[in-house]
Amino acid sequence: MVDLAATLERHVAFWRHEPADAPLVRMMPQRSRRRFENMDVTPDLLDVDELTPEVGTRNLHKELLQDDLLRGLCAFSRIPWMEAIVGCEIHAGTDEAMWPRPALGTSFEGKEAIVPTDDNPWLTKLLALTQALVEANDGSYVVTHTLQRGPIDMLSALLGDERMGLAFYDAPDTVQDILARTSQALIKVARDQYALIPKLEGGWVCWAYGLWAPGSVIRFQSDSSSQLSPRMYREHILPHDRTIMQAFDHSILDLHSAGTLHIHPVLLEAEELNAISVTMDRYANAPTVEELLPTFAAILEAKSLLVTGEMTHDEVDLLRRSLPARGLAINAHVTDKLLWQREV
Repeated sequence: MVDLAATLERHVAFWRHEPADAPLVRMMPQRSRRRFENMDVTPDLLDVDELTPEVGTRNLHKELLQDDLLRGLCAFSRIPWMEAIVGCEIHAGTDEAMWPRPALGTSFEGKEAIVPTDDNPWLTKLLALTQALVEANDGSYVVTHTLQRGPIDMLSALLGDERMGLAFYDAPDTVQDILARTSQALIKVARDQYALIPKLEGGWVCWAYGLWAPGSVIRFQSDSSSQLSPRMYREHILPHDRTIMQAFDHSILDLHSAGTLHIHPVLLEAEELNAISVTMDRYANAPTVEELLPTFAAILEAKSLLVTGEMTHDEVDLLRRSLPARGLAINAHVTDKLLWQREV
């Protein structure tokens, strides 16, 4: 029988960036998900029972621990929840893609509503889905906060990418005001979920990663920083990301291996940040795991690191062999061939 207490101690060591005998590793098959395609998505389309598959069922073969990480479930994370909550309309295209439509007026009308009220329909639906998971839990999973994109991602959604780029120069004070509001929105949405989610051994698990922390924990991202230099990220975005980090006991910020990894040196300077996750971008010209090993090693010198996404068995083995175990976790959706290789 797996010793849960011993496993959680290894998770504590991850957050503290302490020495370890081996990295935390989970290897899972790819899975299918509920699809919305070619339609506008509104809160009333989200059926709680349909999108909470554990409601009314019990599977004794499901285990709380999946290798070294915990099995977590959250409110349907295909929805861009934060963008919807702060005021954007959501459209579903093909192949599971969903995108927000810009919501702020030409003079930034609508920014006053960015921090949601308790009766915000998208927030209400998010909490209903979370509560359903809590009520159905038979102990075979933990409920986590859902996917929450960061302040710059919400800024980009509210304005559109081109207008956002211009606004940094044309309306810098307003941009900072919007970013401050989006960071407060993210904190409120996470705290509202945590108000419903019971603790496990005095702590919680962050979205999708299966990482337990002894206290509150937030996983967020900064995807739209792909459009910024490290200097611009440090000056304009990091203060708001730091506000989020400071609001929780533990924090992990996600970067994309081919999109936002260039800002990692700035994040290494942020004492409030416990860990960085890197999602592997898997297309033909994206950097390989082998090419990223020096960057991963540099991150591990200062912060804990989780490498996540689609990987082959050989790539997981390479990470295990090549990187120090201290502060390292691997959350792999294992496959024999990568996405771009399957499409050739």
